[in-house]
Amino acid sequence: MTDQARLSKVEVDARRQRVRMEFELLAPILFDLDIEVQIVDVATGREHASHHLRQSGRDVGWLPRGRYRAATDLVGEAPGTWRAQVKLWADADGEPVLLAQADSPPQTVSAGTPQAAEFRQPGWRIRSMDEHVDLAALSWNRGHDDWFFTHFDHAARVIIRLMLDRSPLLRGRILDVGCGDGMTDLGVFLRCQPQEFIGIDPSRRYRRLPEIARQNHIPAECLQDARLRFEPHDGNAIPYPDDHFDVVLSWGSLEHIAGGYEGTLAEIRRVLKADGLLFCHPGLYYGPAGNHLGEFFDDPWIHLKLEAEELRGRLLAARPEYLDRCGEFATPEAYWQWFTELNPITVEGFERQLRALGFEPWRVALRQCNVVEYTPELQRHSFVDLATAELYLSAWNRK
Repeated sequence: MTDQARLSKVEVDARRQRVRMEFELLAPILFDLDIEVQIVDVATGREHASHHLRQSGRDVGWLPRGRYRAATDLVGEAPGTWRAQVKLWADADGEPVLLAQADSPPQTVSAGTPQAAEFRQPGWRIRSMDEHVDLAALSWNRGHDDWFFTHFDHAARVIIRLMLDRSPLLRGRILDVGCGDGMTDLGVFLRCQPQEFIGIDPSRRYRRLPEIARQNHIPAECLQDARLRFEPHDGNAIPYPDDHFDVVLSWGSLEHIAGGYEGTLAEIRRVLKADGLLFCHPGLYYGPAGNHLGEFFDDPWIHLKLEAEELRGRLLAARPEYLDRCGEFATPEAYWQWFTELNPITVEGFERQLRALGFEPWRVALRQCNVVEYTPELQRHSFVDLATAELYLSAWNRK
């Protein structure tokens, strides 16, 4: 157990058919909270039931420092004298850690009474005991329609769990090339606590991160760690020595490097240690999100059907349905510039370039779209290129 949390109260309420508990989180923020409840027969020591908050489908992605109250229901009949053993778990440095545990006082339940309990949970309830924490406003309660959730929660988990399998290298030195607003970097940094984390992006959009974090209830001290910093460098000239980083990340950035990304891949290979890990999620130009103009057009392949001047005219005349990128809205003219700078990345071409540089693929995930309707303008394009929506890849740097 750690000094990051404590359970202050656990009780079995047979009359209301529930187990209740109160706990306090002492760290600024804790991730992937889980509560384990075991119901034990006091006389025999036999475990009657055991269940976890996560088994009910509740995903408590993170909670800030504060006091909380939780309860889980009990139903059925099980006469006897019982005690609830409660354990509070969270992810710390990327690994599940037992934060605290406590037992309830014994509770006697008589046979045949309506309040008798079998101790299995149909539902959980969690609420904050502090006015400044509104659980409904936290990103993991808002889901994939929320920009902060998709970057701070979803993207960080994809990198850490799915593509890098909680590698111990995530505790070393990490570089993010093309970090954008820095939300994913903050999510990875806080979960993994690396030795050093540097995000680079010439756009300097990361300057908004403190305000975005504040609006999304991330404690201010989480951004005051000197191990996390952002710098306005270009991926084609990374100003760090050879073999400096254990992990290099690139989420949705390589397609935006004006003039091509080959130099950036070479720079990544240079600064990444031998047997270090690369994670890439490049935008695929011919896929259904490849033009990055989905807020302006319903047709995902319109950029392959129209000449440039006609596409530009329609873009500048459109009424976009903007995504709320945490309050950031660019002009149609900016979108057109970004479109003209896009690199036409394909899965086949990207794999060929990575292998030529000496990267050894470790994990690959492809997401396909449901149907591609081939119009005359699309006939010259590959099935695979049009139907592949997303590529996620991790690779070893074999020097």
